[in-house]
Amino acid sequence: MTKLIYCATPSRLKDKLNEIMDFVTDKGYGVFHPFQAFPYERFEGGPVGREKSMEFCFRAVSICDEFWMFGVSKGTLEELTYAIKYNIPVKLFLSEFDENWEKNYQEFKEQYGDLLRNLNSS
Repeated sequence: MTKLIYCATPSRLKDKLNEIMDFVTDKGYGVFHPFQAFPYERFEGGPVGREKSMEFCFRAVSICDEFWMFGVSKGTLEELTYAIKYNIPVKLFLSEFDENWEKNYQEFKEQYGDLLRNLNSS
């Protein structure tokens, strides 16, 4: 059975959208990317706003079979927290796509805790 993969990606990596989607598709999975489902100008940066847009992202995470994380930001850590809370399988592809993930993780670690400590990179 083909799985649907949620692609958690920081907005600063928006230029890697197609690369990330190709990465998932090449593994034989269906791609759910929030940048395509919830375009910034119509959601977070538009009339919907950030809080409601994040709620939509959480709802999308809940319908996906797995949660794959491609970079670290406040938003991806919020999504990761949700995925962990609801036991959605998580895979990390941080160093492959986000050269600054460790710096960003340290910046947000105090606020979100050490979420990655018990997760394995794939």
